[in-house]
Amino acid sequence: MIRFGTGGWRDIIGENFTFDNVRRFSQGVAEQIIQQGKKGQGVVIGYDNRFMAEEFSKASAEVFAGNNIKVILLTPSVPTPLVNFVTKEENAAAGLTFTASHNPHIYNGIKYVCEGGFPATEEITTNLEKSINNIPIEDIKKLSYKKSLSTKLITRRSYTDEFINFIESQLDMDLIKESSIKVLYDPMFGTGVNALLTLLVDTRSNVKIIHDEVDPLFGGRVPAPTESTLWRLMAMMKEGDYDIGIATDGDGDRIAIIDEEGNYVDANEILTILYYYFLEYKKEKGNVVRNISTTHLLDEIAVSYGHQCYEKPVGFKHIAEGMLETNAILGGESSGGITIRGHLLEKDAILSAGILLEMLAHTKMSLRTIREEIVSKFGRRFFKEYSYTYEADDKEFIESIITKVKAEEIYKDELLNYKTYDGVKWEWQDGTWCLVRFSGTEPLLRIMVESPRKQEIDSIIQNVISIIENKVLLNNP
Repeated sequence: MIRFGTGGWRDIIGENFTFDNVRRFSQGVAEQIIQQGKKGQGVVIGYDNRFMAEEFSKASAEVFAGNNIKVILLTPSVPTPLVNFVTKEENAAAGLTFTASHNPHIYNGIKYVCEGGFPATEEITTNLEKSINNIPIEDIKKLSYKKSLSTKLITRRSYTDEFINFIESQLDMDLIKESSIKVLYDPMFGTGVNALLTLLVDTRSNVKIIHDEVDPLFGGRVPAPTESTLWRLMAMMKEGDYDIGIATDGDGDRIAIIDEEGNYVDANEILTILYYYFLEYKKEKGNVVRNISTTHLLDEIAVSYGHQCYEKPVGFKHIAEGMLETNAILGGESSGGITIRGHLLEKDAILSAGILLEMLAHTKMSLRTIREEIVSKFGRRFFKEYSYTYEADDKEFIESIITKVKAEEIYKDELLNYKTYDGVKWEWQDGTWCLVRFSGTEPLLRIMVESPRKQEIDSIIQNVISIIENKVLLNNP
């Protein structure tokens, strides 16, 4: 069965991510487009550097061509934000990116966006999932790749220049060029490299790049820009003379940064830095949107400037909806996804990197100094995420355990809020909170904790794990 997660469908290559299932997925989307009367708008397809990604994307394109729907098949491998940009620019009915984002190399997947590059709502994906899983293999229509090219049903195109021009139109390029910022960039063997390197060259930044080869194994690492995976980037920042280290994930829509002293700056802090920059230095006005697993420091910054922070469930479609509802400046999540007003309503590490360069040029301050300025005004919060691997058969039982955990079992403070609309979240008086929820793409239980008391975080996580493991053990003697 094909199951949608937070942004599309991901599965293990050869087990469930197969050519037959890719064709079923594509046939389902094609039928949806035809039913909506949007056949003439066509679709956009892109792919990342994963194993067989181009071959899977061609198989998908053949299905759309077989349904007489024109396809723009992007070349070469591209970041997901570029696919979303072209979907919007070409007024396509849908955009598909063959990627498993930050998942391990054994995964592949399809990120799916609707007309305008907008994330699909839960109603759309639920109906689409049902339709896809009811399609018999023999009912799939397809036209060979070679014939589709000759009849112009499939067109190969590169949109990198147009995408970068669009990004640069939102930046103070002259200011950045004058600053000669020294950048160390790690694309993690992913597709962010072509787009972001083009931007960095255009800004006249002094750039050194690592891990820019095409490697479906991602150098033996998970292509997620985390503190544990960016050890080489951090070491090089400590040894070299750079202003900022930038990393993007496998499909170039999530970002992480390293300051000039080699310190990892997590996604939560990047969000607070960017929001603070817009409010304090660019003098913009507006709210901010975050998901349930993202720092509450955004709430404090928003309130101090007379604005609001809106909380949404996990899934970038909810961030996008919040951006539209509140006209927020910024929306984001603790996993590194960021969107900015006036841009695409999807994650884009390329634009985020450009704005960080503009911030350094505008403020004429080091990244460390900006970080310290925010701490001096709003205090410091510490965040940690732990991924707990569980057996599939135990999922339902673990879910029942979590809903029965009492706040005092994991942390001794007055409970302010208890939320169950996306996992289970406890919020305490001193600003500490803990969220426990299942991953939408992997057999993992995410345990996230934020607190002004760093020493309490590990004990909270361990308390949650102990409760789960003790009860699972009793259930499986």
